Amino acid sequence: MTAKITLFGRATSVNVQKALWALHETKVEFEWKESESQIGWPNNPDYLKINPNGRVPSLIVGDQIIRQSNVIVRYVAYSYARGSLWPEDALVRAHSDEWMDWQQTELYQNITPVFWGLVRTPMEKRDMKAIGEAANKLNGNFKVLEGHLAERKWKYVAGDSFTMGDIPVGAALYRYMAMPLDRPSLPNVKAYYERMLERPAFQNDIVMPLS
Repeated sequence: MTAKITLFGRATSVNVQKALWALHETKVEFEWKESESQIGWPNNPDYLKINPNGRVPSLIVGDQIIRQSNVIVRYVAYSYARGSLWPEDALVRAHSDEWMDWQQTELYQNITPVFWGLVRTPMEKRDMKAIGEAANKLNGNFKVLEGHLAERKWKYVAGDSFTMGDIPVGAALYRYMAMPLDRPSLPNVKAYYERMLERPAFQNDIVMPLS
């Protein structure tokens, strides 16, 4: 008997979006408890019993709690999509992991101030100098992805097949493409993004107005 799966988190959180996307790619049954877009919801005392960090998402599987979005993506891929989202080949899996970690380290530190500055800060309070500096670094991040895709001639980050590594990268890429930024020419990234747009789960869970 498959354990009951419950996901906690609001749809506008990119980290929740990653978990939703992975779950929908596998078509596994789960219950989603959304927060009705209340930013303070993770500080609810009842939720803090599930995730003392006060962050979303959290995934409950049976009586076990899994936290951290990329960990949830890995768990879902391994449990329900071995051989596809979870590559059986160790080198392909390593490349998937590499780009998942890239999203959480190299990319996250630059996309976060740009997103918060342009999307969640009123225009009159924006520090455009700081936003511009972070945006230049963010463009540099995606130039790295451009070079990777161009050199390898791959359709996805770990090869010619869609894997778990594409979920964090693809979710972040949507925000990058949707924000009002001056972006350099990135033909391979653009083609990669267009492949993401062909995926129903990407359209369902990632493509939405930024807020």
